[in-house]
Amino acid sequence: MICSGEFGGLHFFNAGNLVSRGEFIHQRRVMKCWVLIYVLSGRLDISSGGIRRSVASSEWLFLKPGEEHFGTAPSEGELSYLWAHFSPETPFFEGESGAAYTLPEYGRASSQRVGVIFRQLVDCSRRNMYTPRMTECALEMLLTELTQEHLDSCGIGKESNPLIEDINEWIRLNCHRQITINDVAEEFHYNPEYLSSLYSREAGSTLTRSIVMARVDISKRMLSDRNMSIKEAAFSCGFNDEKYYMRVFRKFEGMTPAQYRSAIGVK
Repeated sequence: MICSGEFGGLHFFNAGNLVSRGEFIHQRRVMKCWVLIYVLSGRLDISSGGIRRSVASSEWLFLKPGEEHFGTAPSEGELSYLWAHFSPETPFFEGESGAAYTLPEYGRASSQRVGVIFRQLVDCSRRNMYTPRMTECALEMLLTELTQEHLDSCGIGKESNPLIEDINEWIRLNCHRQITINDVAEEFHYNPEYLSSLYSREAGSTLTRSIVMARVDISKRMLSDRNMSIKEAAFSCGFNDEKYYMRVFRKFEGMTPAQYRSAIGVK
């Protein structure tokens, strides 16, 4: 496990995007710095510190300095992953003084934000106007996002209401339809006004906003498919107006669907 309290001073070295059409196997080596790998597509079979892992799409892996790592099997089909080399000034391990929680060396991201931020880091490192501070800030943002992903997955820092969790799951499964607050209330046998008030108080968001956000999240997965148009993604996840979808997407994600596709490398 990796300490994720304060990252301290970060020294960024380099980053990139490996793309292979098949039969890729990671070389055997020992690095003096940390290595972070985030798989975009395909599967990377690798051993590090005597532990074998099969890292799939949307999963990350930290490789420790001083530990030998190497590929254990050639990739099948297309493999694409982002990588970064860095070193912290302060200790980076579980159990060090000041660590409030830990970040696993291996995990899975529940959203596309990790990939977007990682691509921004790679882009910063390749610019002619490159400065160490710029890339170190981008790296810290990436590590912070991975930390938040881990906290959210563990439910750390907040107590969840089982009813709210059930409602959110039902929304995720049904938001591709034209559902309303009344539909949610009927499903869970509550008065619509009472349920709306309860949900807002417990979830910190309105039911309407959560339905829209669920649709946007689904559309992001669809946008990662280069064969699906933006219009198809909009209609498939419950939006019946492409222009409204684009406005909502920009409001929640800070970029248009087309810009999002470019950020995750879909052309």
